[in-house]
Amino acid sequence: MKIIKFTIFLLGIILFVPYASGQNVVSEEEAALKEFDMNSFAQAQTKIKDSTILYQHLVGVKWGYAMSNVAFSQSGKHKGFTSTKNFGLYYTYLHSMLGNMPYFGIQFGLESTEMGYTHVTEIEENVFEEAEQRYSAIVFPLIALFRVDISKIRLMLGVGGYGSYIYDTQLPGGIPETTNKMGFGIMGQGGFAIKLHPVELHLEASYRYGFTHFVDPTIYSDLYWLYTHQNQLEISVGVHYNLGGKYYKKKK
Repeated sequence: MKIIKFTIFLLGIILFVPYASGQNVVSEEEAALKEFDMNSFAQAQTKIKDSTILYQHLVGVKWGYAMSNVAFSQSGKHKGFTSTKNFGLYYTYLHSMLGNMPYFGIQFGLESTEMGYTHVTEIEENVFEEAEQRYSAIVFPLIALFRVDISKIRLMLGVGGYGSYIYDTQLPGGIPETTNKMGFGIMGQGGFAIKLHPVELHLEASYRYGFTHFVDPTIYSDLYWLYTHQNQLEISVGVHYNLGGKYYKKKK
């Protein structure tokens, strides 16, 4: 009989202790959930490390040093040339995605540049004659930007496309009929800006590659086409004026 009573006593302890401890755990969980309810989050302050700009507008000018060339599908002696006649007017709109990721932007402009190549002819053995095929053109770039602001420095990386129109040349007889005046292609650029509000100084490098044929592909033969694609590498400096924008605001 004593053994039965002792067994019942032990079973009671074994069953009661987990139940009591479980009651305490539930109480603590309820207290924790009560502490972090929706009202507590609504009254919390949003901590912003800095006043990163949501969006801003810039207008500016660029000057560039460019190296232009044309890629030929068939072997031929040619090389590029350099130019300092590269000027542009640009508008830049730096914006955020979904209102809280201020890392993006868009840029378009109007640029005057020179494009073409240098034709090399071997007139005698190891004697070459060079003739520049230099054309003046207007370029309309449209760039999608990714940016990161670090204090007074902004790092920028962009990719997009461009359209172009050749309007003049110093070649005798003017622009040849076999030259395509209108063209388009892709381009990429990267660089950084020094922010001296409201003025910014930009240093960038860009590369353009034309999809259209620089000259008529049937210039030599209707059967064997000659594919030519204009390309240009440019190092530019620019001065941009900040027209203002909108900043993050701390919630009170």
